[in-house]
Amino acid sequence: MTPPDEKVSGQQLDLRALSTRPQHFKGRVIRFSILLTIAAFAILQVHMGFYRSKSLGQQLSGPSLSDAPFKWADITPTEQLIYHPCFESYECARLELPMDWNRTDGKGSKIALAVIKLPAKVPVTDVRYGGAILLNPGGPGGSGASFVFRYGKAIQTIVDSAEPPSVDSATGKYFDIVSFDPRGVNNTTPSFSCFPDPMTRKAWSLQSEAEGTLGSSETAFDTRWARFEAYGMSCSQPSAESSEDDGWIGPFMNTAPVVADMVELVERHGEWRERETERLLSIAIDDSPHDPNLDIATIRLQNRWNKGQEKLLYWGFSYGTVLGATFAAMQPHRIGRAVIDGVCNANDYYAGMWLANLQDADAALDSFFEYCHTAGPTYCPFAHGHSGPEDLMFRYEQLLTNLTYSPIAVAASESRGPEIITYSDVTLLVKDSLYTPLKSFEFVAQVLADLEHGNGSSFADSKNKAKKWNGPPSCDPSSKHCKVPGESDFEAAMNIVCTDGPGIDGIPKEVFRNYWHTLRGQSKAIGDFWAEIRMSCIRLQTRPVWRYDGPFTGNTSHPLLFIGNTYDPVTPLQNAYAMARGFPDSVVLKQNSVGHCSLSGPSLCTAKAVRQYFHSGELPDPELICEVEELPFHIPGYEKQQALSPDDKALMHALHSLGETSNLLGA
Repeated sequence: MTPPDEKVSGQQLDLRALSTRPQHFKGRVIRFSILLTIAAFAILQVHMGFYRSKSLGQQLSGPSLSDAPFKWADITPTEQLIYHPCFESYECARLELPMDWNRTDGKGSKIALAVIKLPAKVPVTDVRYGGAILLNPGGPGGSGASFVFRYGKAIQTIVDSAEPPSVDSATGKYFDIVSFDPRGVNNTTPSFSCFPDPMTRKAWSLQSEAEGTLGSSETAFDTRWARFEAYGMSCSQPSAESSEDDGWIGPFMNTAPVVADMVELVERHGEWRERETERLLSIAIDDSPHDPNLDIATIRLQNRWNKGQEKLLYWGFSYGTVLGATFAAMQPHRIGRAVIDGVCNANDYYAGMWLANLQDADAALDSFFEYCHTAGPTYCPFAHGHSGPEDLMFRYEQLLTNLTYSPIAVAASESRGPEIITYSDVTLLVKDSLYTPLKSFEFVAQVLADLEHGNGSSFADSKNKAKKWNGPPSCDPSSKHCKVPGESDFEAAMNIVCTDGPGIDGIPKEVFRNYWHTLRGQSKAIGDFWAEIRMSCIRLQTRPVWRYDGPFTGNTSHPLLFIGNTYDPVTPLQNAYAMARGFPDSVVLKQNSVGHCSLSGPSLCTAKAVRQYFHSGELPDPELICEVEELPFHIPGYEKQQALSPDDKALMHALHSLGETSNLLGA
């Protein structure tokens, strides 16, 4: 275990030297008697609705974690990985782990890691069982439990064999899909919070929205500065619920302890796999004691727990690439497979600079106008007349200028109250759309077309949905005992960001103002928003007990697969190449698309490369460029010469659902 970083408490981010120039940088089925004992697994084929896009206010039908009768609190945390049925076809566990991994006396406070699993379509005793792929959706602060609940079956479709498990084949693989809520996040306890109750949090959010983002007015910087000062001071102290015995999670939420959690989770899965093998074998032996095909010794050898040597199968997105790269650097011998998708530059991230994110952001914005022009007014309402992309951009910028001085008033309707549409509303909408252009550009185009004509009704309707109280009806939002899953995840995310980087408590306002202008120089689309991420740290005094900040290199036990899009608004392709250089024999797969992470565009090529990697460990050709099957505004993408096979259709269905994800870095 790496010792705590004793130097971090006095570190400060040096922003004085900033310039305004962007910086570059893997048989056979055991007899049917066993399969019948776990027939419940067959329901894993059923697909469900998907998560709503929070950033655009669009509601998508589907189940909710909070609607199910299962309660995480009903599970007693254990040191072993003990799964309980949850949410119909899933399994959940609460894994008890040390809050402080550097304590050696076995004492101290504990955390209860909320773990969710979508079981594999075959039992662990089947030679086609491939293990557990661990996911991280990004954030930081993204809920892995929510991600697997909503998208686990789509991910499983991508990584599993194209053949159904009923086929008598020994060549395929089928995986458990596993994730967890990181420390302080969602269902993992203790939780992290900067507010005494949901009502005060909601009031703060509404006030912040009304004030406007950086760049929205001449006074916005000073107002935001004061607001984040208050925020940082509040997040630097234990919440009222934290007791001396429980300990405060604040100094133990950064990435290095989460890597230790992942190591323990991987080890406990190995222990569970061996235990589950014995359980299933005992059933098989009782049912068919003289079965000549039941090679008990081979099965036990295949599934034994390799104590201290269990390897990680991983797919991480956005901030999940920081987590994956940190794991690979700290535990290189434990890498079985690792897909690093939508790559952050870990050196820049841990330095607290956040200057290696926005290099392609404005190119992503340009693509909106280019695609809109190509599609024409039939599919892009913002395109009218015979003007080109440049004119569309000019009209957009003129709209923003007008909104700066004259927000659009919207009268009340039967379902909402009166509303106004501001500069901040539009810039945040457009920023969010760059993450998922295939799903979002059409909505943005309609909004812009409406606003040009002074009509803000559709946008006001979507804003109203985001403001509604989403807690249980019986829950009093003014009570500290009222808990809404995920309500404090933004606070958790900011605490992770602030404690991963050097502390900036006390940084002079003018120094930070220069930093803000640097980011604005990098991107007019996202620079203002990006500055606010670090601004949340200006008065946060919490420092991590244990911090790792490099080097991000390692001779891993298996090469990594890095994936980057041509124009990713917040994790530019150059980061994938920069990070891959630190891990010998790793490969960068380029997906020719706009959006954040490979999930933002449906590419059969990328999906099959990921499947091949998890099945055999084989990496794609370094020169491979994967195209996407569809582009925004119904523009045809890569066109196959033949009709889609059943497997391709299943992959496309999965990819379409995954394109809804917004639980990624900055979203």
